[in-house]
Amino acid sequence: MPADKEKVHYKVWASDNVVYGPVLLELLLEWVADGRVLPDTWVFSEEVNSWKPAKSLSPLGDALAAYHSSQAPLPKPTELGKAGESITVEQLRQFDQLVALGKAELEQFIGHCTVMEIEEGGVIMKKGSPGDGLYMILSGEARVRIVAAGQDTTLATVSAGCFIGEVAMFSQTSRTADVLALTSCQLLFMSAEAFRGMMQAEPELASAVLFALGHIMADRMVAGNERLQKQVSSEFLWM
Repeated sequence: MPADKEKVHYKVWASDNVVYGPVLLELLLEWVADGRVLPDTWVFSEEVNSWKPAKSLSPLGDALAAYHSSQAPLPKPTELGKAGESITVEQLRQFDQLVALGKAELEQFIGHCTVMEIEEGGVIMKKGSPGDGLYMILSGEARVRIVAAGQDTTLATVSAGCFIGEVAMFSQTSRTADVLALTSCQLLFMSAEAFRGMMQAEPELASAVLFALGHIMADRMVAGNERLQKQVSSEFLWM
């Protein structure tokens, strides 16, 4: 068994179900700093000759704590119903899908939401986490990314006036990508439970919001189909 912890080799069972390594501690700590190794990521340590969650391995504990306290702070929501004390109706006017709603309707909508403040570098959503609600970016910019086969790929950059997470909420499936804050972000969050409550308490408002979200998802589907058609056409031309 190696005595020098810096010479111990590790393997990582990543979120894409691929095992990476063996690597030395120095590179493993870089993966922690990049957010590729999370507290519950399974890591094989040559020193203990077994797979364990990263948070239970002493060489990684401090690095994980430092990463999550400085680079990936947890969201800080206000209490339900208190969002009206933090934001204004005018801030919702930047969302094209909500411009048809009146002041009273927007105030009702805000009452079903919470506000979250995310620092630069923070995690807004994690791949594999429950699709328990949708987010609206009030200010700031975020990056949608996936890590597959060791490659960090940016799927999209989203900014103020954008909705994210609505597909997973309606399909009741887990998140399919990470969303990281490129700048400090303020977000409005509506949980699936709160949306159901709005449907019961203000059905007309819920219908208008549902129509708006359906429009967003339809636009994204059309854009995705167009990208696929261009890709297929390009491959065909080169055959």
